[in-house]
Amino acid sequence: MNNERTTDDYILDRFMNVKWSEQERDEVLGLPLYDLPYLPLDIKIPDDDLASIVEKIESIDESNFFFYCQATIMPYNSEKLVFYGPDNYKDFWIQTRDALSHEHFRELSDVDNYKWQIEIPEIKDFVSTIPMNELYMVECRNSKIDGKAYVHRDREKMYKGLNNRIFVPLTWDDGNRFAITGLGDIHAEPGRPFVLNGNSWHHGTVNTSGKRRLAIIISANTHGCTEFDELLKRSYKKFANVM
Repeated sequence: MNNERTTDDYILDRFMNVKWSEQERDEVLGLPLYDLPYLPLDIKIPDDDLASIVEKIESIDESNFFFYCQATIMPYNSEKLVFYGPDNYKDFWIQTRDALSHEHFRELSDVDNYKWQIEIPEIKDFVSTIPMNELYMVECRNSKIDGKAYVHRDREKMYKGLNNRIFVPLTWDDGNRFAITGLGDIHAEPGRPFVLNGNSWHHGTVNTSGKRRLAIIISANTHGCTEFDELLKRSYKKFANVM
């Protein structure tokens, strides 16, 4: 293991330890709903289902997990696994990078042939409760021990504001942190998803818990979905005071 610290490590350290003032936080939280950096959602994986999901993911052989990314600043000790999506993850990564809109993504991709690659019933059941126009990807996005995502913004251009990717923490032991510009540490609960406006706001993560942190990222088209819009409004009323 290479213990040499880089400039990106120092930037991440400083970013994670910024103490945003109440004025700065109020300015961020006072933005229009869809411009917020993130929002916890008023839906949650039932506790028994969550325990089953974690157990099943932990039972998957490590050799099945992979990491692919073309970012300039690469995450450290991160791993992925596709539950739903295309056969070729590299193509998906490139297509979501290049697509200018959801319509453009449909032109670039083979989305009509996406399917469940690994079927965990509790994950399928939960994903089915999220209102959306079309599902693209459900992937495990884990942070191994001492994992970190350096300060960055996400690459996708087809996502706008809170019509964006959905992050679902599955485990969140002490020592896991996810910070975002203007607010600092997010409100994270195992099993409760949050929408991340990650292509507009810089963010970073660290895992100093001494344990593997499990999470799911759901990529979908929610733009113009009335039921999803209602979920966002309901969620803001419930969680604005803990963000």
